[in-house]
Amino acid sequence: MEGREVSVWCVSDGRAGIERQTVAVAHALSERVPTRIKVLRLQPTGFQVHLPPSLWLMPKSALPIEQAARLQPPWPDVWIGNGRRSIPYSLRVKKWSARQSLVVQLQDPRMSPKRFDLVAPPQHDAVRGDNVITTLGAPVWYSQRQIEGELAAIPSPRHAGKKLVMVILGGTSKRHQLSLARAHAIVADLQRLAHQDVHLLITTSRRTPKHAEDLFRAFAFTSGSDFFANEARDGRNPYLAWLAQADIALVTEDSTNMMTDVAFFGIPIHLIKLEGGDAKFDRLHSAFIERGAARWFNGSLAPWSYEPIRDAMAIAEAIQARLISP
Repeated sequence: MEGREVSVWCVSDGRAGIERQTVAVAHALSERVPTRIKVLRLQPTGFQVHLPPSLWLMPKSALPIEQAARLQPPWPDVWIGNGRRSIPYSLRVKKWSARQSLVVQLQDPRMSPKRFDLVAPPQHDAVRGDNVITTLGAPVWYSQRQIEGELAAIPSPRHAGKKLVMVILGGTSKRHQLSLARAHAIVADLQRLAHQDVHLLITTSRRTPKHAEDLFRAFAFTSGSDFFANEARDGRNPYLAWLAQADIALVTEDSTNMMTDVAFFGIPIHLIKLEGGDAKFDRLHSAFIERGAARWFNGSLAPWSYEPIRDAMAIAEAIQARLISP
């Protein structure tokens, strides 16, 4: 493989957070070797989706015709799959490619890791094996060129000289809730911070309830904070530029991706409690805390430092090692 372009297929069901992880690993690999990246969204339907992935007898037949047509030679050098619906195809691409494709599965496939060449689950899933690369959370990757481009496109935050505190707000999901009462309590905490020598950069997510988004927007207006909620009136998305500039981050506890985005830059993470939760998220939070990346928010913004966490590159290095091994 050395010296030539490596073809990489990023395979998922197209959900943004799932697909994003496969692309992050591919882009991290592109920092080490020339790559040609293809994004594949496979969305099977029918009776097979209710079966364990290893029991799908005709996985291509479960796909829309145009998606099935994309599963043909030339097969990739590297197949990066993520999400339950990708697994039946990850299990078979080794045969389809006459064992030429290196098969990488992100997250916990809930079967023996030996069925794949490389498996990269988060640490809190407790998957172990000789071919397992554990990650702290979800792999993310931002190139230096991408970061510089976003910094050039977004105006510098106002109030230069103040400590920049990024506030990343999730919301309601299967495991967590952001009630109006909890939103008011968070605003009260932010109000106290706004009176200190800090400038707040506040952003919400798709999961943030409208009542909470409206409350945070009003607070940002009255406090002079910057605010973005992915609406046309908010202008260009400053998310990456803010991450690159922030000194400290406040992050609600409900999103692995939000936490790993912040950890990529080595920014101290103060976790904000929501209502709800479960044991899996408890293990995730503990892993971030034990790594020195996060602490629970207690009303103050104590600074600390840690090495940026860039698990996508660790996976890319493992892929590269397998590509060049005899």
